[in-house]
Amino acid sequence: MNTALDAIIDTIIIELDKGVAPWRQPWANGARPGFPLRSTGEAFSGMNAILLSMLQATRGFGSAYWLTFNQAKDLGGNVRKGEKASPAILYKTRTIEGEAEDKGDDRVLRFLKTYSVFNADQIDGLPELFKPSTAPTDAMEPLAQDIAGIMANFPVPVTHGGNMACYVVAEDIIRMPPREAFANDEYYVTTLLHEFGHATGAKSRLDRFAVYEGREDYAREELVAELTSHLTSLHLGINPSQSVFQDHIAYLGYWAELLKDRPNELLKAAGKAQLACDMILKYRHGGQSLEDLSTLPLAG
Repeated sequence: MNTALDAIIDTIIIELDKGVAPWRQPWANGARPGFPLRSTGEAFSGMNAILLSMLQATRGFGSAYWLTFNQAKDLGGNVRKGEKASPAILYKTRTIEGEAEDKGDDRVLRFLKTYSVFNADQIDGLPELFKPSTAPTDAMEPLAQDIAGIMANFPVPVTHGGNMACYVVAEDIIRMPPREAFANDEYYVTTLLHEFGHATGAKSRLDRFAVYEGREDYAREELVAELTSHLTSLHLGINPSQSVFQDHIAYLGYWAELLKDRPNELLKAAGKAQLACDMILKYRHGGQSLEDLSTLPLAG
């Protein structure tokens, strides 16, 4: 794996060892940068969205935009001297003619490379569009429409009661503690989205559970659900809750051990989480297709 990416994953492992989910970083100083965006306004996805949103929070960036050095230059901007670049991932394929086993067909290799990006906060001279908004915002503003829409339209009922947050596969139902059991709305919503993340794995949906055997597979699924909650929260403009629901805390150390041995597991989980996030967001507007959703403005 690339050295720059290794450094980021090492940081994630250190935080997990401390009992902290590093992607659950509340935005600094009331900033609400939202979902990480390319220079074109297109949203990053998967692992890039997770890594860059972490950096937005931990480094206090107020802008959602990330640009390469040349993209900034083309827009009339200049990266300030001494600013540190951040890694982003580029997935690529390479076709090798006639090397597939037995058949002599072309073989397609998939690999990743990293490239350097800078947050717009690190760049002088960019157009006004790239500057962070200074307008006051309500971190839970999307709750009424988006979360209520997901709960009403996602084909899994949500019940409240008891002290467990869980998705019950056999019943295809989500169980949540009462709202008042949570310290704040962000904590409640991020936990609820975690459970919706699990619900996307049902056979009738993304079918992730068929091969799950033992603790390691369940830990992988918990990581997918946790990253799904994070990505969906970013899309909805919800400030992440730093709290992890008690039932999920036990997995933090296990994720650290898993990533020490197989850092690529984080990339795999992020890819599955992006699919789950896309499915959940489909239901916030009554089950529109993903193509319809692509025309909607992103939070932030």
